[in-house]
Amino acid sequence: MLLFVLLFSIQPYAQDIPIIGDTTDLKNHSVKQIVILQHFGGGDETGGGLFRRIDSTYSEGTHAFDYAAWQGKQWVRMQYMGDEMGAFSDLSAVGTIDIDAVGTVSDHVIDFSNVTINHSGSSGPVMIRAGTYGSPVTSSDAGQSGMIRLYGRNTATTDDEASGYYDRGIFVNNQITGTKAAFPISGLVEIRDVGSSEGPTSAMGGQFITGLHTSTSKLDSTASTTDGMFGIWAKVVSKTGSVTDTTSRVASIWLDQQMANETIKGEYYGIFATNGGMQADAWIGFETGGNQGWEYMWYFDETAYDEAPISTMTPATQTNDADGSIIINLNGTDYYIPYFGIGAD
Repeated sequence: MLLFVLLFSIQPYAQDIPIIGDTTDLKNHSVKQIVILQHFGGGDETGGGLFRRIDSTYSEGTHAFDYAAWQGKQWVRMQYMGDEMGAFSDLSAVGTIDIDAVGTVSDHVIDFSNVTINHSGSSGPVMIRAGTYGSPVTSSDAGQSGMIRLYGRNTATTDDEASGYYDRGIFVNNQITGTKAAFPISGLVEIRDVGSSEGPTSAMGGQFITGLHTSTSKLDSTASTTDGMFGIWAKVVSKTGSVTDTTSRVASIWLDQQMANETIKGEYYGIFATNGGMQADAWIGFETGGNQGWEYMWYFDETAYDEAPISTMTPATQTNDADGSIIINLNGTDYYIPYFGIGAD
């Protein structure tokens, strides 16, 4: 199914696919990589279909025919005549299939706009699949490998959209009209049994790097709060009239730590901040777009107000004992920052 949609969605081919009369002509055809075969053998209309020229060792006959002009190439059936979707979708049977779109693309190269998916769980049908949780695609490449790799370059110097300059490599928009949760982009790294081998030294659910990558790169002056260079922009929004329920929770970033006690032998932080360049103006910079500010610097709810780093130690000051303290550590030594209730001297 997917293969047929992919092939017919490649616009440079779809507009001019040669029509071949029978299998004899097919075996000697040497122009396009995708053709439509009208007849199979003695003229059976049902034997025709969409064929693709690829590297293949598939057994010749019905689904594949040797390509006379080049050793090791075959014409392989992608779809029968009259099929609603491709009948031949097992890529392991036909070898490597490469889809090469050339020239200027003036329409969508791959378009699933009119497809409705009948999901049936994580192993059910999706737009594009590579493996399942129980049977993932495997590799043993020691280099910088991956499942999908995209490279793009934009040279625009004028702004044609009211929303500003944005060149999104991948954009996902999940529109929710029911009660289902949404994760537009989700990454899961699972470090499994490595046997007697060493484990990885680095694992990240997501990596976002933004940089000035040449000596002549430039970041222009900011014109608004949203301007600037950031590794990641985390934002939550709402429109007037929308509602978050009484016990709901909203935050721009959720940090969730669930490491087991027996696991940790090295350092362990909620946030790990490094600075290998020039000294920053501050560890956190505050600027409000709506002049609303923040009600508190920190808020400890009923589950955290009496837990570390909150301490019951009450350091004395010149005028009054503190109500409590917050513990910090400077190079291995604990220190206490006292706090006082509102109205205390």
